[in-house]
Amino acid sequence: MVGRMNDQRSFGLVPHVKIEAVDDKNVSFATRSASRSGDAKESLLRTFQVALTEVYTTPIPGAPKAVEMRPGATGPLYLSREGWAITTRDGFGIYGADRVSAKYPLDGAIPAPPLTRLTVVPTSIRIHGHLQGETAFFDIELLGHDAAESQDIAWNSADYIELRLTEHGARRLHVKSGETTVKVWPIKIFIKGSPAIDRSIVGEVDILDSEMANSVQQLAFAKHGLPIVLALTQDGVDAFHVTPQAAAEQSSDTGPAPLRSQA
Repeated sequence: MVGRMNDQRSFGLVPHVKIEAVDDKNVSFATRSASRSGDAKESLLRTFQVALTEVYTTPIPGAPKAVEMRPGATGPLYLSREGWAITTRDGFGIYGADRVSAKYPLDGAIPAPPLTRLTVVPTSIRIHGHLQGETAFFDIELLGHDAAESQDIAWNSADYIELRLTEHGARRLHVKSGETTVKVWPIKIFIKGSPAIDRSIVGEVDILDSEMANSVQQLAFAKHGLPIVLALTQDGVDAFHVTPQAAAEQSSDTGPAPLRSQA
């Protein structure tokens, strides 16, 4: 039975999962795993299975809508403390289990730490990861000659990202002849550059670091060096040496209001 409103237990939010299978007792989902050793190379896309009794799906006022319980659906998943404690057969847990805040549903309306949209003019976008179906890790510079000028990368912590390669990049990564779009599981995405509001300063952040950035990011640009928008925490904004207030003023002129962290 999926958790109900009269359940007095507390649940924590997995920011993003992809449902793989559901039956009358269990749900299987894919999401980013934690590392056992501290090495980021162990934080891979893995499948977890949990009893439906450890899942909460009733709408919570002021909180993100729970993912639908159907294969292929993506979104936030509310798990009990017991659900968060599950591991894969080889002992890997869910990313963030060591610091989950089990506050739902009773305290779900308490605001989460704010996120700030910061426009950055990048000088480097460096990804460390592996191709889907392979285990060897590689580095690629998206503003270099291995990557196409145009990119539209959606990171959600529960699926591979797509990269567009040049022919040179495809050869370097030993991709099949004729293929220039590949799926990659990243373990690091370093963004280096200057905030658009002050081009005289330079900062860098790994947007896969949950202390620096949101678990969902969209990196889209039509040409190398064009501005991108990052969803950052307070620490992430600090890494670019600007204040959240200054970044918020920029956002009010160029886009939506600041986000709220899904935590």
